[in-house]
Amino acid sequence: MTVFYDDIDVNEDILLDLPFREGTGTITQDIAKPHHPVDLIGAPTWTPLASNLMTLNLDGATQYLECPGADCVDLDFTTESYSIWGWFNWTFPDDSQIIIGRYDVDGPAFSGWELYLYKTGSLNLRHHHAGTIVDGNPRSAAYSMGWAPGVDWFFGVVRWGAYVAMFRNGVAQTVLSSTGGIRNPETCVQDLVIGTRFTKNDNFFKGMMWRPRVTGGAGLSGIITPNRFNQVYVREGVWF
Repeated sequence: MTVFYDDIDVNEDILLDLPFREGTGTITQDIAKPHHPVDLIGAPTWTPLASNLMTLNLDGATQYLECPGADCVDLDFTTESYSIWGWFNWTFPDDSQIIIGRYDVDGPAFSGWELYLYKTGSLNLRHHHAGTIVDGNPRSAAYSMGWAPGVDWFFGVVRWGAYVAMFRNGVAQTVLSSTGGIRNPETCVQDLVIGTRFTKNDNFFKGMMWRPRVTGGAGLSGIITPNRFNQVYVREGVWF
């Protein structure tokens, strides 16, 4: 029996899926239904693992991936639930390093969402909201600790309303959030970026990435369950 991509439960509501199958060139194909155009900027290094799985290595200085804002309006997530998941190994924990985001932190246009690592070993999800500033703060956030550099990590992040869950290698982590939880991000027009900040001139990621994925939708449709995260980790972890 032929099993198609959308027949796999974990792929049903997936909006972005970058398995880095090309192994060469300056573009990578989004195999999810929207087929977002994603360009490789600055010539990230295509790098096979010992298992021959092809990954991308970013230099922490000039390299990143981008999808034009006009082509990723389905990744706005102002009220929808969403999950972000994939693999990374950050090799130099200097300041903050963006994993993926569609956001703007230059007021008064605060908007969007971002997922990034900080030098303390924390994984951070942050939302920006110009019109819903609370206690003078245009941001709300959630984070988990223990993401050591130099390790191949399978990460999973789920946002459902004010609730955020984070998973490392398929295991739920302790998550700390802003008072009252994380608030809805405001609509954003910026490009989707992977491996750099929205201005594309700082917060560059240094190290390996493989198959960043984003699932989203109304209600529970954007949520990857703990059991699914564990199943994916068991299936994919043998390659790392």
